[in-house]
Amino acid sequence: MSMYYKFISKKPKMSGKLTRIYIPARILKKVKGKFVKIKINRDVEFIDKINEKRFVIPKKLIERIKFLNKNTINMKRIIYEKKVKRGIIKNKRLNLIALIPEKTRSGTPIKIKREKGCLICFCKSFNGSLREIKLNKDASLDFCRLLGYYQAEGAKEKRIRKRKGRQVVITNTNLDLISDFVKLSEEIIKPEIWKAEIGLKRITNKKVKLTKNRLIKLGILGKNIKIRTEEKLKDFSIRLFICSTLLSDIIINFMDTIRTKLTKQNLVNKNYLEIYKNFMQGLFAGDGNYNTYKNKKGGTHYKLIFYEGDKKYAEDYQKLLNKIGFDSKILKIKDKNLYIVKCVLNWRYLLLLQEMKLFNYHKKHKESLINSINNHKRYKSHKYLISLKDNFNIKQICSIIKKDKTTCYNWIKSMIDENLIVKNKVNDWSISKEGKRVRGILTKVKSLSYNHQIL
Repeated sequence: MSMYYKFISKKPKMSGKLTRIYIPARILKKVKGKFVKIKINRDVEFIDKINEKRFVIPKKLIERIKFLNKNTINMKRIIYEKKVKRGIIKNKRLNLIALIPEKTRSGTPIKIKREKGCLICFCKSFNGSLREIKLNKDASLDFCRLLGYYQAEGAKEKRIRKRKGRQVVITNTNLDLISDFVKLSEEIIKPEIWKAEIGLKRITNKKVKLTKNRLIKLGILGKNIKIRTEEKLKDFSIRLFICSTLLSDIIINFMDTIRTKLTKQNLVNKNYLEIYKNFMQGLFAGDGNYNTYKNKKGGTHYKLIFYEGDKKYAEDYQKLLNKIGFDSKILKIKDKNLYIVKCVLNWRYLLLLQEMKLFNYHKKHKESLINSINNHKRYKSHKYLISLKDNFNIKQICSIIKKDKTTCYNWIKSMIDENLIVKNKVNDWSISKEGKRVRGILTKVKSLSYNHQIL
């Protein structure tokens, strides 16, 4: 049970940069070294750690306090939540208290208080001020897509002035990606705490209004959006950031924990498979590079590439690709601190990429993948599965392929060799489990291709 302490304080002297209130010795003995919630009169409440015989009132709260000759000070000892070391998934949602680190990267302990379904995380900074952030207690598994984005784009955080610490930051030229990132961030924080910088090669009222309105609709405050020109840009870029060392440390720990967990976890578990899909969707959209090229003989090849400056991250990307059967290599670029994770894609890999929707949040790569499947030489023979029922005879397949019986029998034989069709008895075949899977993927590709043509 929390302990309450109450005392009356004289009106503090307002001279100087700091406003302090002294604590009676009888109370100081009981709260020293502890985090407490402080309430002054009926005006404000805030959290602080008592290390001295006085506490400092945060500058941002001074104007909200109506100081009297006698001020009522209430102190309440905070009961901390115990850090959960296991069970990052609870009721098919991320259990955030299990993902919050025990300490900041500078070694300061992070305390957690549960309040009205939220988690209040706080710690003392190196200069003695309190760092605090309010998070939701859980998040959907889709939130892992944000961690994939951050792994690709924001993990290389920017350190700002020492007194202000670090930023949570992401920069991208894809407005759809930025929009998805902000929407996903609402799983843990309020969108109004984001700040944005829109960089434009050439400022036009139409472009500024369009981009700014899109960000405002996402919940970012208009006063927190700035416009700047940048000659090096092709068109524009958006930089989202929050100046918070504590939140930066928490997000980085979320990202590292999920990525490391996925490299070790068996994806048979549906929840972890969903986490994997979302994390990889974000990673592919932010950092994946999908290429098609023709060799000298006219053959088409497909490659998936990640560029990464951190060798540990590159090795983890390789492990993540291996989780779903992708063979990949890590190459080091000479004279540069840069690694390439490269995977050459065959027909089976292309279908798997489409089945797991790993390109769903990168419009260009998604369209390229659909075109690659439609133009692949294997598609010419596998496409007939789309029109077949689970069971069929030679007459039905001839009506679909529109070829003679000999050609149709040869097609059936090749599908049996690929484990896509099973022979039951004379003139009776059925589509195998793998065949139904391929049929489902190709049916979706056909639908997406048709919708794209209409658009």
